[in-house]
Amino acid sequence: MSVGASLAAGCAAAAAALVLWAPSPGPARARALARGPAEAARTAADDLAGRTRRRLLLAAGSGSGTALVAGGVLGLVVGVAVAVGVDRLLRRSEEVDARRVHAGLEDELPIACDLLAVCLSAGLPVGGALESVAAALTGPLGTELAAVGGRYRLGSAALAAWAGVPGPVAGLGRVMARAGESGSSVVPALRALATDSRAELRARTEARVRAAGVWVLAPLGACFLPAFVCLGVAPMVLGIAADVLP
Repeated sequence: MSVGASLAAGCAAAAAALVLWAPSPGPARARALARGPAEAARTAADDLAGRTRRRLLLAAGSGSGTALVAGGVLGLVVGVAVAVGVDRLLRRSEEVDARRVHAGLEDELPIACDLLAVCLSAGLPVGGALESVAAALTGPLGTELAAVGGRYRLGSAALAAWAGVPGPVAGLGRVMARAGESGSSVVPALRALATDSRAELRARTEARVRAAGVWVLAPLGACFLPAFVCLGVAPMVLGIAADVLP
């Protein structure tokens, strides 16, 4: 089989692996979170092991299929390359999913703080407020707050209810747990956290906009710099060389 056919087989195998690659199920994680931090940790470990096994099996299957289709030494080489490439693609997919979830938590945090402040000001208990706000959110933060609200409903203490939440939600958990321990009103702290979160989001957005502006100007510089060298620097250098050299 030709090199082109081997590469086509490898691309088809990689595409099939990406189609079969499935993210971890959200409902199962939510149920584990509601049962407590220990169960959530076990579920996270099992999920990580399962994703690793699936990734290795898909990479090995893609490489083996490509090697069998191509045949010979060339097929073996292309199969190994495809297996390595599929493994890296799936790893990159996991990283992209993790960044997307992290960004979703940060984007929804100010809204969640405002809604929690309104619910608690209206007299709802903490668990009921968390579940009401979780029902209003469509992103990953809703799952986290629903799990914490379920632990409150089951009678967990504040620190235990917020244990194990992701990094962007940890600040909200500290505010709620501190207010529960001291007995002070949590509404002003929630509003302050919402203001700080919005300021951080605005600063990150402005930084991304500035970086995008630099990358937009990069192709323009790549086009004009060679032209400047050819039209401005090269004639001057050639003129000096013609005068200096015999």
